[in-house]
Amino acid sequence: MKRNEFVEKYANVEVEFESYYKYTFVYAGTLEDGSHIRVWEGGDADDIYRHNVCANTKYTVGKMYLYAGEVRDSNGETVASF
Repeated sequence: MKRNEFVEKYANVEVEFESYYKYTFVYAGTLEDGSHIRVWEGGDADDIYRHNVCANTKYTVGKMYLYAGEVRDSNGETVASF
């Protein structure tokens, strides 16, 4: 799946900050069918210092600039990714 297809399909899904590691912010959420979504934003050491994140705040996938994303069903199988 391409980035734009993933973002279009999951644009209205809300995610919350989960973790940070090596210039990458990870956000996670749960879809209505029980699947889990995880998205990655950042990755660039020159720009990441401008990134703002607040704990317990929901972000909408369609308004983020992601460089990776995945959706896993309740069995842990990947059903979508880019």
